[in-house]
Amino acid sequence: HTITLHSMTMTMASLRSCFWLIFCFTCGTTVVALEYGVDVSFPMHHKNVSHSIPAVKNNGDGQDCSAQQQQQECTVNEEQLIIQDPLGDRQSFHDKYMEGCRNKDGAKRCDPYETDRIQMTLRQPQGMRNYTKMGFTKIKAPEKVMELLNRFWEANHNNSRMEKWPKGSIYTNHWEAPAKMVDVGDASLQGGGEGLKQHIWNAARTTIQEWTGQRLVECSLYGVRIYPEGAVLAPHVDRLPLVSSAIINVDQDVDEPWPLEVIGHDGKAHNVTMEPGDLVLYESHSIIHGRPFPLKGRFMANVFIHFEPIGPISGESEFTGDLPPYVIPGGSWEESWRATHPKGHQLKGEGDDDDDDDDDEEEEAFTPGSTEAHTYAGLGEYENLKRVLEEDGNLVNKRDRNGWMPIHEAVRHGDPETVAILLMAGADASARVGRRQEGASPLYLLEQYHDENDFDYADIRSLLKEYGGIRYEPYQEL
Repeated sequence: HTITLHSMTMTMASLRSCFWLIFCFTCGTTVVALEYGVDVSFPMHHKNVSHSIPAVKNNGDGQDCSAQQQQQECTVNEEQLIIQDPLGDRQSFHDKYMEGCRNKDGAKRCDPYETDRIQMTLRQPQGMRNYTKMGFTKIKAPEKVMELLNRFWEANHNNSRMEKWPKGSIYTNHWEAPAKMVDVGDASLQGGGEGLKQHIWNAARTTIQEWTGQRLVECSLYGVRIYPEGAVLAPHVDRLPLVSSAIINVDQDVDEPWPLEVIGHDGKAHNVTMEPGDLVLYESHSIIHGRPFPLKGRFMANVFIHFEPIGPISGESEFTGDLPPYVIPGGSWEESWRATHPKGHQLKGEGDDDDDDDDDEEEEAFTPGSTEAHTYAGLGEYENLKRVLEEDGNLVNKRDRNGWMPIHEAVRHGDPETVAILLMAGADASARVGRRQEGASPLYLLEQYHDENDFDYADIRSLLKEYGGIRYEPYQEL
């Protein structure tokens, strides 16, 4: 690693807002800033921590005697001389971390998880296509997203449950500081459910698309996760297809900032501090990210939003059903990806956030039995949808295994042109979802997945009404 050591004077306010990961050792008003990369705060590419940061010589009175210009100011007594690792003894910290998992679940479960984490952080990023220069940035969350999240959080923050982890998982120290969940997708909570999740996806999609320049398909929306005092999140990369992602800080009560450490595309560690309402955009498939230092305070509450790119905003879809566009053909990860995806690339619908978990089976974006018409309707790809309907008009009212037709997928996506194409091709505007057609009709789905103030809401509603659409709630009698 190339380590740069320099001196600067900073206020605490400017330090906390700085993106560089900086640890301070003062002699008077001088601050020593350290720049480093992988394997320093926590093992990432190798099983042990690197000791490549220069140690700070301290005379036992808190004075830094490393800088040459301070040698005459610092009186060093050989008995008092202390050699300090600026980040602390990170190898011992990691050893204790793993010991905690082994004591709870056993080495036979914990060690393979740790090996897998390190192999992924080493190999997966090398085989990934990236869409931004640095791989991360921090902005304010869109007002609409925060309005939805704050309303849900205020109503339900006292109704948390313990988050479940697979035995042996080492992505958080759940054996010592177990996180809790207030699930935005839980329909039993006030305002929660699939409708809220879709509202959040829709509100966040534009921001992330503008940052990446890519059209995005939702993959996962997970949270609100509540990290407690002492929580640690091991640095990792997310499992595919979680690629274009966002973390939103919903609420916190901390004694000091709890930074998100990211290894940018420049290979350097960056410290990103967050306040409630902040949003960190990051390419989670290739950016190593974690919180390797324990949380000091009561809690931090985060939501994780994940998409996968399918092609440039202004260009053609790159979805081929074979290799995902973000996996480099012939790269270091293609063979591994194909070994776990023998049927090729299937767009993911919804699964748990893989900010940290590992064993969840992938859920397909479109249920078994779905057709190309379902796929293109759900993506808003109206040109491709027109083509497949011209080739086979019977697909317009074809149901998948759960009783969804292309019209239901189109309404959920929220594109008026796609809805219009299906209706003109003969789609049933009153068709109900469900294996026994006992579920919701398109008009009801429109209300659940979109806000009436959304730009296209009125157009879609008018189209459905024009073609005789009737509003049916789930299990409503005819």
